[in-house]
Amino acid sequence: MGYRSKIRMSIGWIYPIGIFTSYILLFLEFEIRKQLRHNFPGLEGLPYITIILVALMFIVLGIVQWFRYRNWIYPVLGILMGITTAQVSLIFPHYDDPGIVKLTYFISFIFIILFVLINWHSLYGHERFEINSRRLFRLASERIQKAENGFTARPYSGGRIDCTKDELIGFARFLHGNYIVRPFYYENYVCLSFSMNKSLMAINEGNEVSHVIIGNDGSVTVKVSERDYRDYRERLSFDKLCESLAGIFIRFMEYYKGGLESRIMVELKAAR
Repeated sequence: MGYRSKIRMSIGWIYPIGIFTSYILLFLEFEIRKQLRHNFPGLEGLPYITIILVALMFIVLGIVQWFRYRNWIYPVLGILMGITTAQVSLIFPHYDDPGIVKLTYFISFIFIILFVLINWHSLYGHERFEINSRRLFRLASERIQKAENGFTARPYSGGRIDCTKDELIGFARFLHGNYIVRPFYYENYVCLSFSMNKSLMAINEGNEVSHVIIGNDGSVTVKVSERDYRDYRERLSFDKLCESLAGIFIRFMEYYKGGLESRIMVELKAAR
C-alpha cells in the first residue's frame, strides 16, 4: 500500500489551519469594507464577521475536543479564548475609551495565560501522548493490508516477553518518561495504555483505552479500543493489528534490555 497516512488527521491540526485561514479572511473582509466605505461612510472598518467566526471556532473546537478526549481543560480553554477573541470587536472601535470592556479583555487575556500555565502539564502531556500513540498505530499498521474482518471487543493474546519484574517496571517507566504510554501498575501485571482519542491525562484505569498488558510471567495481551480502530481510514485485519502491536512491545523490550533505548524513539519517529 503506497504511503498515505492510514490514520485520520488529529483535531489539533484544525487550529493552525483555522488560524491561517482567518488571516486570509481578515484581509479580505478588511479590503471589502474599505471599498464599501466609499459608498457607505459610516461603515466600520473592523472585520467583525471574521472576528466572531474565529471566536466561534475556538468555542466549537473546545467542545468537540471534550467529546473526543474527555478532558475538561479543552472546552474551558476554548470558551475563554472565544470570549476573549470576541471582545476584540468591542475594543478597537473605542480605543480612546478606557472602559469596562478593555478591562475585562485584559483580565480575560491574563486569565487564559494563567489557566494554560496551571494546566500546562496536562496540555503538554496529552499532546505528547497522542503524537506517540499515533506513531504506535502507524508503526503497527505498516505491513497490514486491507481486510474484511474488522473490530472485535475481545483481547488478543500476543505471546510472551522474557524479562524480570524489575526489567518490566523499568521498561514501563522509560516508555512513560518519553510519553509513549501511560503505565498502570497492578499486583500481577503492568498495563501500558495509549490512545489517539481519549486523553491519557484524564483516565483512571488503564483499560479505559487501548492497552498492552504484560504480566509478571511475561505474558502479553493486547486490547485495541473501537474508537482507535475506527480512526484508520481503511478496515484492517484486527487480529493482525493486535499481533503487530504485541510484536512492537516485545521488540521494544529487547531494545531496552540491550541498552538500545534510543532505537525505540528512532523507530517510532520513522513510522509512516
